Amino acid sequence: MKKIIIVLASVFLLSNAIWGFMYFKEAKEPLNTNVQIYSLSGEGENWDVINYKIIVSSTSILRGHGSLVYKGEPQNIENSSYYMFEAQEKNKDNIYQTVYVKEVISNNGSVSILNNINDIGSMTSVYSYDELEKDRQNYASSTLTITWNDNEGKLHSETVDLDIDNEIFLK
Repeated sequence: MKKIIIVLASVFLLSNAIWGFMYFKEAKEPLNTNVQIYSLSGEGENWDVINYKIIVSSTSILRGHGSLVYKGEPQNIENSSYYMFEAQEKNKDNIYQTVYVKEVISNNGSVSILNNINDIGSMTSVYSYDELEKDRQNYASSTLTITWNDNEGKLHSETVDLDIDNEIFLK
């Protein structure tokens, strides 16, 4: 129940921020845009993905700001020197393409993976080729691959399938 309240509150705050941005932008130029907001989550064997966002406007798209929950023993990865997040979506040809990557490497110490999973970061960009041909189904088939090494340096990787938890359409 607490998780649902947090997700709904996050979506509410995010939608208000977008409305505020659009309101002040409208004062400068007429607004003729639709905004789609998707919140996605998924469960894996070692990791859960919570509240990964995709925000689509008429001129750009934002991906990220999700958080991860490690299901194993924290002491197994507290001295990790590498992790990477890779988000993928299906394109119009039903082929996965990478849309967001974050990689952190340390040669002389820990990357503090447990401190950096509360917000995996985000990327906002203008539309790439054929981005406008994507729809809800493309976003609903998103995945997030987490690659990390443990304290002994052994490399692990897990792909978590994401499902749309919430969606908002602003017109």
